[in-house]
Amino acid sequence: MSNIEVHPKVGELTDILLSVPDEIGLYEICSDLKYDLHVSDEDEIKRITLDVVREMLRRGARVDFDCGVPTGRHNPEKTSDEIVARIEREWAELRGLPTIGDICMFVWTPDAMEAFKK
Repeated sequence: MSNIEVHPKVGELTDILLSVPDEIGLYEICSDLKYDLHVSDEDEIKRITLDVVREMLRRGARVDFDCGVPTGRHNPEKTSDEIVARIEREWAELRGLPTIGDICMFVWTPDAMEAFKK
């Protein structure tokens, strides 16, 4: 069963977040779930956020854990599972929902948009 089947809003939210090339903070996904989709339980926000992250990565978004570090530096995490595992570890240390600048950013580029369309 795909993540989109588990929670139908995952695909819808991913479509909105990736509708234009941009940087997307993890906190933005949480905020959209909390305020726009009215998900109030923090455990549910985390679970759905991680589903959205998996879908964004599947579509070609790039993750940046070291905001402010030159983009030529690569994260050691290569697979979606490794990336999500790191996000989960760092999120557990926050003891709450991420805020601006916490954990990572996602970059959605015009090249990724073109590749996904094909």
